Amino acid sequence: MPSSQTVSIDSRLSAALDGELNDADRTEMEALLAGNDLQARDAQETLRRGNEFGLHAFAEVLREPVPLTLVRTIKTATPPRKAVRLPQAQRPELPFKPTRRQAIIGCVMVALFAGGIGYMIGSRPQMQTFADLAMPVTSGWLEDIATHHRVFSRQTDHLVEVPASDSPHLVDWLMATTGVSFRVPDLSADKLEFLGGRLFSAAGKPVGQLVYRDEDGAIISICFARNLVGNDQNMAEQIRDDIGLIAWHRDQTDYVVTGASSDANLDSIAAKVAGRI
Repeated sequence: MPSSQTVSIDSRLSAALDGELNDADRTEMEALLAGNDLQARDAQETLRRGNEFGLHAFAEVLREPVPLTLVRTIKTATPPRKAVRLPQAQRPELPFKPTRRQAIIGCVMVALFAGGIGYMIGSRPQMQTFADLAMPVTSGWLEDIATHHRVFSRQTDHLVEVPASDSPHLVDWLMATTGVSFRVPDLSADKLEFLGGRLFSAAGKPVGQLVYRDEDGAIISICFARNLVGNDQNMAEQIRDDIGLIAWHRDQTDYVVTGASSDANLDSIAAKVAGRI
């Protein structure tokens, strides 16, 4: 058990590192360290090493990947409603300034907790970070697209309004209605069968849709709508429960490729669509 003298030396050294000593105590501590007090020097070295370890551990925590479950939770979270705050009387604020020792202990605890999470989830290459999640989305447009896909993709006899056998009419009809010039992408190399297309409304705009089916019977669709506002944007993945969406904006047009959120090839399919449509 540490003696009262050891505790006193540790406390004074910690206070000195935090700049909390007055002039007299600081002068006394400097004289103590300049002398032959090995106990004080050892304590100072221990605190210094602890500080370096804490800073290194905290830096490692910042580099930890975000767990996939947390990514999906953030992406599928409903935006909070704006609350109206009524004026309230100001409350006295109690300042809190942690000491260096408290900061070191906190960093070590965070590092141990993050290490446990990292052990459970393992290494995940190309994992999204918190910085990847900080991007604007058109929630109304994507919500309507996801809802429509969830409903129509379960149909069997009425998947499309115009079948693939009448592709020339389909292209002319959707181009005239949406104002978007496009070509039907050939995705047969990805084992996707083109079934046809349909027209629906999302966020108050007419949306053209091209429908494909893979070997397992899962439906993948390409949606597009005219949007004269905004600059070109790169592809961004969004998840709405069981529906995955890859959205981008180019040449005054919004594009979305939709499919099952568990489809690992959805992003590569979207990349091919962007170059062929």
